[in-house]
Amino acid sequence: MASAFELWLTPTITLSLVLESESDVPSLSRFVSQWLLYLRPALLRQALAYELQQRPDLDVVSAGTLRVVDYAYWRATRAQQKRELYQPVPSGSLAYDIALLEGVEVPSVEHDLLSTALDRVLGTYAITEAAQAAADEPFPEDGSRDEQLRTLWRNLKPDTELPAITGKHWQEIGFQLQSLLYFAHTYGDRAAEIAAEAVNGGEHWYPFALASIHMTAFALELATSRDLQLFLLRSAQARPVSSPAASPTTPSTAMEGSPNRTREEDVDLEPFLRIASDLLLLFHAHWQQGGYTVMQFEQVEKAFRAALRPWIRRGILDGRALGWEKWDEGQVKLD
Repeated sequence: MASAFELWLTPTITLSLVLESESDVPSLSRFVSQWLLYLRPALLRQALAYELQQRPDLDVVSAGTLRVVDYAYWRATRAQQKRELYQPVPSGSLAYDIALLEGVEVPSVEHDLLSTALDRVLGTYAITEAAQAAADEPFPEDGSRDEQLRTLWRNLKPDTELPAITGKHWQEIGFQLQSLLYFAHTYGDRAAEIAAEAVNGGEHWYPFALASIHMTAFALELATSRDLQLFLLRSAQARPVSSPAASPTTPSTAMEGSPNRTREEDVDLEPFLRIASDLLLLFHAHWQQGGYTVMQFEQVEKAFRAALRPWIRRGILDGRALGWEKWDEGQVKLD
């Protein structure tokens, strides 16, 4: 039978302690969390052992265990002040360093699992790097994206002919192409309905273009601050870090010169783009429920971000953070 000391560190409590301990802001909760985790030096070893009991084939690693491994990676990075989280590093040598730091026997099946989990953790940082690189890339003016623009227009405005490749008509649906293409393709008819509801919403209309840009920027901010880690780690449970080929609906970007990848492959941005789309869906549902006017857009958007951030950090994205009576109404469906 588990002791009382073991019972208080349930996965939920452990996650809360990990999240608080990683905060850059000094506080009593951060101090208490770090102290309690200090009393549990075998946290990583126990998480690996439990994972091997539940999933001995190593094909699937739970998001909870991945998050504990991510915490160990964060600790190792903090211990070596010259290393940054997003700095490319060989995953094999890093797994060995963390194993020594955390008391994981080498060689062992636990170390093998640590290596597998760490490779998937590093994959989430590659996604964030790739998303940031894509956001920093200026939109080409050479016409190379014209067909993507036409595809986007057909998806979001199926009953209206595209007047021209350039012009003010794009202001109605936004212009953050990569994210919008994913949104339009993934949600199909519903994406077109949302664009129409936003633009033609009468006194409750809102700028769909601006909302899309803000939600994609919010997703990127969440990723770079590591508040999105649980969602990205969930996507890494049973999928490769990289996509074998890019497509218009699952964009990817080259990560050249990154030694923590076994080959120079394209990093699949689908997990990030999915979150950006889901945020846009939830914002639209929130706007409609609130009956806001366009004059309130900036205030509502800021409050939306602030309310969702602590919930997203804990892996939750639905109406509970927004005070909905039925929090699952319009809930974003996640695997």
